[in-house]
Amino acid sequence: MTPRRGPMNLKPEAADRTQRSLERHGETNWYEWTLREFLRYLFGLGILALIVFVPLQVQLSWLPSNGPPVYDPTLVSILLVIALVLIGVGALLAYRTLWGEDGVVERNVARHRRASSPGGGPPTARP
Repeated sequence: MTPRRGPMNLKPEAADRTQRSLERHGETNWYEWTLREFLRYLFGLGILALIVFVPLQVQLSWLPSNGPPVYDPTLVSILLVIALVLIGVGALLAYRTLWGEDGVVERNVARHRRASSPGGGPPTARP
């Protein structure tokens, strides 16, 4: 991709979001990157795995090979939709709790920055 040579003309709210994104991606240490980016991607992959594998497992459970269905298919469909909605709602709530404005990740990153800053760590004895 060719680098942009001129200034970016963005609306004020988009410019603020872009600036925060650039700061978040450009000025991070390994700890912050791991919490903010890597674990976020793992979280997304885990939710995707739940959304894919729960219906497959349900299908294997209620429809045995070479046999009639154990439960009524409409009941299984309703329970599957309920399970997928619960997975979606739980994922959204967990995401907001972890990576929200004042979420667990933000508090841990702020605490780590304070502890690693020159004047923010525990006092040390001078020789």
